[in-house]
This record gives sequence, structure tokens and C-alpha cells, in this order.
Amino acid sequence: MKLSYAFTLDDYKSALRIHMRRTIGRRARVVLLRVVLPILAVTGLVSILIFKIRAESELASDYIDVVGGLLLLSIVLPIARIIDVCICFKRLLRALHGVSTVTLDIGDDCIISGIPGVSEGKLYWKGIAGFAQDEKVTMLYIDKRRFFFFPTSALSPIQRTELNDLVARHITKR
Repeated sequence: MKLSYAFTLDDYKSALRIHMRRTIGRRARVVLLRVVLPILAVTGLVSILIFKIRAESELASDYIDVVGGLLLLSIVLPIARIIDVCICFKRLLRALHGVSTVTLDIGDDCIISGIPGVSEGKLYWKGIAGFAQDEKVTMLYIDKRRFFFFPTSALSPIQRTELNDLVARHITKR
């Protein structure tokens, strides 16, 4: 089966979202940074206000540095994540030498990924460690941290069924 598709930032973000959901450790880190840290910061801020109202300014001054750090982290870390995703996507496009269209030939022996006029890569099924797919993106894992992705919308329903059959035949649980 042959595909031709273009990389987009939305596809990259979808691939990262799937990647973050793959293990409990990554999920825990997301919950810690997006939920627990802001809750701790707001709770600390409320407790400082209560200490100020009760005229216990010594307790408030003891906690203000910690709460200020938590507030700063809960604001800065999400912004840094957004910037990091955009920078990584730009590096990915730079690695593609500005060509956003990629061709993909998925066969029974291997997967051939090509950037017209730039390069071609070959992945054998034995080298594929995992597979993940949703309605937006399809991912083939080279190892636990490296993956190859392409938009699921580039696949017709017949090609999607064929890909799932190939994955079922070639990718074994390790």
C-alpha cells in the first residue's frame, strides 16, 4: 500500500498525546504537572490569605516563597511545553529539508518512508516494537521512546484494515 501525506503541527501534537498516554509513568507526570501542581499553588495561596486575615503574618511569610514557586511553576511549565512542542516540530520540518510531503510504502516485508528528492528510509517489521492508532494519527514505535507517525486520514478504510492485519501478523508482544 502506498501513501502520500504532509506533516502538520496538529498531527504531531496528536502523536505526542498518544505517546503520553502509553505508560502509567507518563500519565502520572501529566497529572502532576497539569492538575496537582496548580491545585497545590491555589491551596497555598488561599492558606496565605487566611493567615493574613487571621493576623498570623509570620506563618504567611514562611509559606510565601514556596507558594510563589508553585504558582510560577504552574504557569511557566505549560507555556514551556507549548514552546518546546513548536520547536521540536520546526526541527522535524528542518530534518525534512523543508519538504512537508512524505511518501510511505507499507509492504509485507518492510516499510519504506521517502522524502521526494531528499532521502529514503527502510524499516523492517522486526524493528517495529509497538503500534498505536486513533482517528487522527497512526504510530509505529521503533523503541519505547522513538516513534514514526503518519496521519490516519491518509489511509482509506481498506488500507487501514490491511495495515491492522500487517501489524497483527508482524508485531509481537515483547
